Amino acid sequence: MTRILPLMACVALACFFAAFTQAQQTNPVDRKVDNPITDTPNVNPLQQDQPVRPTSPGKPPLIQPGDELSVTCVKETVTGPKGAHVSVCEGNVDARIGTYRLQADKVTVYDATNKVIAEGNVVFDQGDQQRITGSRAEWNYKTKTGFFINSTGYTNQTQDGTRMYFTADRVEKVSLNTIVVINGEITTCDEEVPKWSFHARKATIKTGDRVKLSSPTFRVKKLPIIYLPYASLSLKHNDRQSGFLTPTFSVSGAKGFRISEAYYQTLGRSADLTLRGDLFSARGIGIGGDLRTRANSRSFFNMGFYTVFDRIFGPKEDAKHPNQGGSSFYIDAVHYFPNGFLAAADVNITSSLAFRQIFSDSIQQAISPEERSQVFINKNYHAYSFNFRLNTQATSLQDSQIRIRELPSISLDRRPSPLPWFKNFPIYYSFESAVEGVSRKETPSDLATFRAEAGRDPIVTPSVVQRFDLHPNILVPLNFAGWSLTATAGARATYYSNSIDPATGMVISRDVVRGYGEFELDLRPPALARNFRRQDGSVRFRHVIEPYLIYRRIAGIDNFSRILRFDYVEAIADTNEIEYGITNRFYTRRSTETVGKKAARAAREKKSSLATQPYEALSVTIRGKYFFDPYFGGALIPGRRNQFYPIDTFSGFSYGAVPRRLSPLNVDVRYRPTAHLFSDFRTDLDTRGGTLRAMSATFGLNRALIQAFSTFYYTRAVELIPSLQQFADAAGKEPGTLRGSQWSPSIFLGNREKGLFGGLSLFFDFQKHSFAGSNRSLISSTATIGYTWKCCSVTAQQSTFNVGLRNENRFVFAFRLNGIGTFGTEKIGQRFP
Repeated sequence: MTRILPLMACVALACFFAAFTQAQQTNPVDRKVDNPITDTPNVNPLQQDQPVRPTSPGKPPLIQPGDELSVTCVKETVTGPKGAHVSVCEGNVDARIGTYRLQADKVTVYDATNKVIAEGNVVFDQGDQQRITGSRAEWNYKTKTGFFINSTGYTNQTQDGTRMYFTADRVEKVSLNTIVVINGEITTCDEEVPKWSFHARKATIKTGDRVKLSSPTFRVKKLPIIYLPYASLSLKHNDRQSGFLTPTFSVSGAKGFRISEAYYQTLGRSADLTLRGDLFSARGIGIGGDLRTRANSRSFFNMGFYTVFDRIFGPKEDAKHPNQGGSSFYIDAVHYFPNGFLAAADVNITSSLAFRQIFSDSIQQAISPEERSQVFINKNYHAYSFNFRLNTQATSLQDSQIRIRELPSISLDRRPSPLPWFKNFPIYYSFESAVEGVSRKETPSDLATFRAEAGRDPIVTPSVVQRFDLHPNILVPLNFAGWSLTATAGARATYYSNSIDPATGMVISRDVVRGYGEFELDLRPPALARNFRRQDGSVRFRHVIEPYLIYRRIAGIDNFSRILRFDYVEAIADTNEIEYGITNRFYTRRSTETVGKKAARAAREKKSSLATQPYEALSVTIRGKYFFDPYFGGALIPGRRNQFYPIDTFSGFSYGAVPRRLSPLNVDVRYRPTAHLFSDFRTDLDTRGGTLRAMSATFGLNRALIQAFSTFYYTRAVELIPSLQQFADAAGKEPGTLRGSQWSPSIFLGNREKGLFGGLSLFFDFQKHSFAGSNRSLISSTATIGYTWKCCSVTAQQSTFNVGLRNENRFVFAFRLNGIGTFGTEKIGQRFP
C-alpha cells in the first residue's frame, strides 16, 4: 500500500486540475507541432502516448419514424381490447424497432401507452453505439425514452478508440441520444474491479458527444483519491473542442516545481490556437502561444512564441544568479500553389544561447551552436528551377557569434539536359545563376582574445553586399567496353560589391570579381565480381569490386584573400588533384517481401525466383587524394586551420593546416546484415606516419521488444612529423585538430502498449572542456520506466543536464487514462534517430 501512495498523490494532484480533459503540449522552447488536422498524420512508433486505435465504426443508422415494434419469444399471451392490447412474452424475448433492440426473459407490451416493461436479464442496444443492461426496464418505443434498474453498459468509442463503461443503480434514457446515470461508476477499464473510475451521484451521457459528471470522486481500484465538483469527458471521434487542457507537471533541481496549463481554441475546421502558461517555482513565469492552420492535405502553417520572465521567484538577479530569461519564435509552413509554385518557411529565432540552454528540454538544442531560419519560394518548369530565398544563420562559438544573412537570394538553375542539336552525341548542358544580397557580422565577446586567435579584427560587412553569380557546365558521358568516362567542364564568375583589404583585413567598398575555370574527368573501370557458393551450389554471397579515378582541375582564383566568406560559393580554391578509391560490396540474396530466415531458405531452394533480389549486406570504401599543388594556389595558409573545397569533400574532420601531397586515407564501412540491425564505421588514417586521425562508429538494433542505438566518435590532436613541426600550434600539435571523444548509447525494452517497459539514454563527453558545467563526463541522461494496462498507463522519467550554463536534474511523469487523456507530462520517453 505504501508503494502506491506517491503515485496516488501525483494522480490526485493531476485530477484536481482535470475538470476539462484534453491532450497537453510539449515544451514550447523545443516545440515542432504534430498537426492533428492533417489527413496523413505522422506517428512516431516510439512515442509514449499512443493508445490502441481500432477502426472507428460508421455513423449509426437513421431512425425511421414509421418503424413498427416486432417481438419474438417462446410463449406469448395477449389480453385486452383492440388498440389496447397487453402482450406478455416470455422466454428469449427479442423486441426490435428501427435500430433499437430489447432482449429480456419477460417483456410486457402495452399498446395503449406504447410502453414496454422488461424483466430479467434485460439488454438494450442502440445500434453499435450504446448498450444498457439491467434487472428491470420501462421503455416507450415511440418516444425512445425510459429507465433501467441495476444497470451496466457502455457508450460509443471515444476519440482514442476506447469505450466508456458504466454501472448504476438507475439509468434514465431521456432522449434519442442522451441518458442520465444515477449513482453510477464510469470507467474505460473492462474489468470487474476497474483500475480507475469516476463515481458520481449523477452523470449525463450524450452519445457521440461527452459525459458530464456532477460531484464525481476519482478512484484507483476502490480507493477514493480526490473529489471534484464537476468533470467532462469527451466521447467524440474527432475531438476538437475549445477548452482548458490537462495540466503538466515536472520537478527540476534548478527551476523547482513546474506546472503548466493551457487553453485550446478551435478556429473553424482547419485552424486552432493554444495559449499556455508555465510557472517555475524557483525561477519565474513563461507564457506562449501556438497557431496552427491547414489549407489542404499538403499545405500547413504553424507559428508560435514562448517568453520566460526570469528571477521572479527564488534568488533575485545578481552576479551569481543572472537573468537568463528570453523569448523564442518559430514558423513552420509549407504551401503548394495550384500553378506549381511551392512556398516554405522554417524560422527559428531565439533571443540568446543562454535562454536556449537553460529552458530547452532537448539536449540537442541545448548544445547546438547553430540557429538557422529560411523562407523560400520555388517553381520548377521542365529543366529549369526558380528560387527566391531569405536565409539567416547564427553560429555561436565559445568567444564569438557569426551571423550570415541572404536577404534576398534569387536564383535560376538548369538541370543537366541534352543539347538538342547533338542528337547522336551525348552532351549535357546545365547552369547555376543567382542575384543575391548577403552580409556577414562577427561579434566577439572579448576583442583581444578574438584578435589573438584569429589574427585579425572581426568582419562586419554592410547590411547588403551585392553578389552576382553565374556557373555554366558541360557534361559528356561516354561508355565503351564496360568502361565509363564522364568529362565535365565549366566556368564560374562571381561579382562582389565589397571586398577585404589584404593588408589590413578590413572590409572596403571596392568591388571585386572572382572567376575560374574547372575541369573534371571521372573514370569508372568495369566492376569485378565473383559468386561464393555453398556446398549445394546456391549462392552464399557475391563480392563486387568497384574502383574509380577522378582528375580535377580548378584554376583562375588569384584573389582568394580579397573574397568575403558567406557560404560554400566562396570556399573554393585552385586545385590540381587526383581522387582515387575502391569499393568492395558484398551482396546476399534476400526476398523482396521479407528478409527473414524463412525467406532466405526459400530463396536458396528456388535458385531463379523473381521474388528475390541482391541485397547489399556489407560495403567497404577506401579513398584518398593526391594534390599536385599542396598550397592550392596560395589559398592554404600553413599553421592555421583551413577549410575550403576540395579538402572538405569526403571527410568531416580538418586536415588542411599543413601543405601535403597526400590526403588522409578515408575508410567507410557499412554493415546491414538484416532489416533490424545496422552499423557504420568511418575513419581517417594519416598517410604520414600511419596514425589514426579520427573515427566514428554507429550501431542500431530495432526489434519488437528491444531498440538500441549507439554512436561514438574520437578525434586526435595530431602530432606533426619533424619536417612539419614549424607549422605546429602552441601545444605542438597540428592546428585545427583537437582531442575529443563522445559516446551516446540508448536502449529501450518492452512494449509501450502492453506491460512493463523502460529505457535509458546517455550522452558522454570524455574530453574535459573549460566551458562545461562540471568535470563530469556524463553530459546528459534520460531514464524512463512505465507500465501499461488495457485502460491506463503510468510512466516516470528522470533526466540530467550538465552542459554549458545548465547543471540540473529533472523528474517528470505521465498518467494516461484511455478515453480521457494524459496527466503529467506528455510525450516523455527516449527518442531514437
